[in-house]
Amino acid sequence: MALKILVTSDFHAKEDLKEAAIEEANSGEYDLFLNLGDYMDEDYAEELFKEIEIPGLGTTGNRDMMFSEDFIQGDDVPVYDFLEADIDDKYLLVLIGGDFPDDVKQQFEELVEDHDADKVIVGSHYPPHKLGDRIHSGRRIGFEQFREMILKERPALWMNGHVHEDFGQNSLLGTEVLNAAGEETGKAYSVTIGDEGGVEEVEEVTLVDY
Repeated sequence: MALKILVTSDFHAKEDLKEAAIEEANSGEYDLFLNLGDYMDEDYAEELFKEIEIPGLGTTGNRDMMFSEDFIQGDDVPVYDFLEADIDDKYLLVLIGGDFPDDVKQQFEELVEDHDADKVIVGSHYPPHKLGDRIHSGRRIGFEQFREMILKERPALWMNGHVHEDFGQNSLLGTEVLNAAGEETGKAYSVTIGDEGGVEEVEEVTLVDY
């Protein structure tokens, strides 16, 4: 059975993005909702996930570093700094938030070593180097260790946000890489992972027409 994901990020506490994402996630088209950080407010994040009727998970963003330890480590809102999750006993999802372990590369390699790479999907707040990471000045601010993780492990899909001005789709050695930052674009991504693994389809989704 294929897995269809609604991928969102960087709402920056905008109410119209929150309401539109809830409506889209609850449309009956998706199996999983992901948000990759920068909610800006604990109550906003809680309201977002509370209204999503399908399974939902999220990372923290750099603008969420003020979130309390009780919030991040509690059971009420599924927002994490770092998480490994099995999805439908087939897919391995790794989430890497705004505050991630120093040895994230080593931990990631250990997590995926026994998994089929075509069924490994990753969501991070920050982008990999040279993939959806170009800011207005032209400088690239992505993380080199994330790029190295892709080059070595070649997961099916890597999703991120953070760099609003470089929303879009890229690829590296067969790994699809999506920057889903929505604060400026009003957009998200719909991604279908095939039953046998790998990305079958990627579509832009307009949440709010800015």
